[in-house]
Amino acid sequence: SSPEGNDPGEKDEFQGPNTEVSLREAIKQKSFLFLNVAETVRMMAVTAVVVHLMPYLSSLGFQRSTGGVVAAALPIVSILGRFGFGWLGDRIDKRVALGATFLIMGAGLILFSFVRDLWMIVLFLLLFSPGFGGSMVLRGAILQEYFGRDLFGRMLGVIMGSAAVGGIVGPTLAGFVFDITGNYQYVWFAFSGVIILSSFLILRIKTGSDAL
Repeated sequence: SSPEGNDPGEKDEFQGPNTEVSLREAIKQKSFLFLNVAETVRMMAVTAVVVHLMPYLSSLGFQRSTGGVVAAALPIVSILGRFGFGWLGDRIDKRVALGATFLIMGAGLILFSFVRDLWMIVLFLLLFSPGFGGSMVLRGAILQEYFGRDLFGRMLGVIMGSAAVGGIVGPTLAGFVFDITGNYQYVWFAFSGVIILSSFLILRIKTGSDAL
């Protein structure tokens, strides 16, 4: 239920202007943990792709200029997801919309693992970029709708801090695996798997006392 739309008799420990739940209590909720883990995994995958995209495409025989265009296109194409999934999140369950962004990101990474032609790169961009763009918009929307506004800034700070750790681990792990195996495909497979699994964590997010 929306923080603006609670019934007078509805008890929701996270929502309403007079909530007394502390930050420590709030971040112990399973639902917050699910959202936090999903966001950390998302950032691991996104930063790994951004950092290693050009070396990966070069290893497949694509010219460096092609890699540069694809790298520049990633944030631009993500705008489609920011608007599209933002609009969708206002009309359906935000958990479903956010879960869908993770699924198409995972599908994009699977396709990225098998990139051999330019059309496959274009299809990867049309899946992965809107997925991570939409997830950025819906993250904050879900945090407010399911956990209220009183602790919004501090809880968002916790999530972004965890995501920053994921943003460090992702590229480092991808580079380590490539150095060991000489192949990025294992990395993209692994990230696609954990992102798809994270979509199921998102669907388990609940609100108020049900989030325990």
